[in-house]
Amino acid sequence: MRKAYVKLLLCVAALSLTGCMAMVFGTADQMNKISVGMTRQEVIQTLGEPKSISSMADLEYLQYRWVKTVIAADGNFPEDYFVAVRNGRVVSFGKKGDFDSTKLTSQRVEITESPRAAVSRQQAPDLYTDLIKLKALKDAGVISDAEFQAQKTKRLQVQ
Repeated sequence: MRKAYVKLLLCVAALSLTGCMAMVFGTADQMNKISVGMTRQEVIQTLGEPKSISSMADLEYLQYRWVKTVIAADGNFPEDYFVAVRNGRVVSFGKKGDFDSTKLTSQRVEITESPRAAVSRQQAPDLYTDLIKLKALKDAGVISDAEFQAQKTKRLQVQ
């Protein structure tokens, strides 16, 4: 009796873990049912209500969130899929980032350097202005004569 109970418990656990993500999110193979030229209504009938809808000018994006397969495995996390609709018809669809097919080229944003690098590349003030500011600090008593001379020497060596 105990063995049967343990087996039943293991079967229930295995079944509950195998595909629970698919039941919540659906699977990506549903995108295979979509084709360019379908109407917006056909897409919703085929895929169901989208997770969200956004638009830009005459282009509307239907967003769906699915896992790749029914099998629950490491890395099978939900991903965003889009259907782009223009004038009531599908013009492109796919996974976010696949071919950038669901985005207009004017929307593409690429960051080629870190914000810190951009800040470090900002043009340094010219030497004259820097020394004037340094002298003003000395005259105001914020820094001592020795600190002024050390900073002045340092700035002159850099230039």
